[in-house]
Amino acid sequence: MSASTALRALSGYRRLLRARSKLFAGDERALRESAAALRAEFEKNRLASGPPEHIEGLLGMIDEAEDMLLHGIVRGELNKERNVVEVKIGPEHERRMDESTLTHVDPITSETGERMDASSSGGGGKPTVEITKGGGSSSGR
Repeated sequence: MSASTALRALSGYRRLLRARSKLFAGDERALRESAAALRAEFEKNRLASGPPEHIEGLLGMIDEAEDMLLHGIVRGELNKERNVVEVKIGPEHERRMDESTLTHVDPITSETGERMDASSSGGGGKPTVEITKGGGSSSGR
């Protein structure tokens, strides 16, 4: 791996660490686990070699992962009392979402999925999603 390629990989690693810090701010477990996952992936490819297209593909995946962390994932909090997942989205998310994806929730961990299922078994049904857009308007769906 050339020095410039190594610098691009290191720069990408730092960008991913910053992106995950922004996404998971305040969630110590998610911060810890995401840092370990990033480290493991970079260690796996530390000695990557091969045609330039392969190396460029790996470096391109860094950019895609950063974009996904910053713009493709939103966090929500389960409000058990109201049986609602409260999600705040910014303009960077709103531009990329259509009406069908705006109210779809995929738990990021099995533990989160189990908590949502436990909430729905309490008689309230599966939680609905309540979106608060960057402009401050709220829409429950």
